[in-house]
Amino acid sequence: MHHLGGNVIKRQKENLVNCVKKFLTRGQPYIIADFPSSKDPGHHACWLGLAKVLHEVAGRLPVLVGSTPQSIDEIKSTPGDAPIFICGWANFGDARAGRDDIRYRLMWKYPDRTIIQMPQTIHFANESLKEYAKQTIGRHRNFFCMTRDGQSFELAKANFDCDVEACPDTAFGMETLKPFEADPLRVLYVMQPLGEDDVDIAKARAIIDGPLTNWINGPNSLSRMRKSSVVKSALRHGFSRTEMMAQHHEDVAARYVDYGVKILSGAQRIITNHLHGHILCLLLNKPHIAVAREGSKLHDFIGSQTGDSPLVEKAANANEILAAMSRLPYEMGGTWYKSSKPMNLNATIPVPDLVPHPSIV
Repeated sequence: MHHLGGNVIKRQKENLVNCVKKFLTRGQPYIIADFPSSKDPGHHACWLGLAKVLHEVAGRLPVLVGSTPQSIDEIKSTPGDAPIFICGWANFGDARAGRDDIRYRLMWKYPDRTIIQMPQTIHFANESLKEYAKQTIGRHRNFFCMTRDGQSFELAKANFDCDVEACPDTAFGMETLKPFEADPLRVLYVMQPLGEDDVDIAKARAIIDGPLTNWINGPNSLSRMRKSSVVKSALRHGFSRTEMMAQHHEDVAARYVDYGVKILSGAQRIITNHLHGHILCLLLNKPHIAVAREGSKLHDFIGSQTGDSPLVEKAANANEILAAMSRLPYEMGGTWYKSSKPMNLNATIPVPDLVPHPSIV
């Protein structure tokens, strides 16, 4: 079946690889920092996609992975030319981390290292946290900041004394995903708790019924070290502790991504306010609606990077959800339809259906 997100995914992957190549060459050692502490499949998708792209560019596993104080101390024993890539799974400026944020610890401890913050949302809970970030980045000699949405880019450009660049979310490094066999489900809601960008969907759910999940609490068992990771590492790289831990982290991330994919697999259509709910739907070729308030970072991301795929429609309230549902494509007998008409997917012929439509209330 034709993948309606294929062109978007290919473009995002190519741009992501080009971003990484500015800091990493074939055979060069590198470090991946800040492994997700959550059980959110989207956060682990960031790590897995980043790990795959870095391996593709460098042709080797990292010389160190992790996020613990011990792993940060171990960086001093790695080659001096090994850049540090910080996985962008959590918000930069998160009030819960404050001055103990791993970015600041790395910048203070390794002022001469190249440190690259991979794309993520930047949001500070207060001016004090933002000022501390400005001062810490300003003191570092070689910090680079990648952002994935326009609002974060503008904030970083206006406040950080470092190179700032737009870059795709690292989850696109996974490329296309295959759904698991699952019982068919007409509609699934994948919604995170109320936040600044949240929209009340009660009215929509009263009309478009479907189960609701927040999907962020995968089983703890997925994070355990397994013999399969040890064997895989030994067959490929010998019994090196470094390679074994890199393989373990990659396998854990893959398990959590699979957990998320299994949740999404049976749904014909998905309604979500998760950024990575949107991204995984694209990778899985799933029609979906991205729900957030007007001017949100989620809609900003879609408008600037992924909105040319007909798989996604945006909605800012319950009425728009209902209207957007009628505009989503659907598959029947291996053919994609939109508004009850077969979609013309010949790349050589202009296809009006592939042009994003404005929301209609």
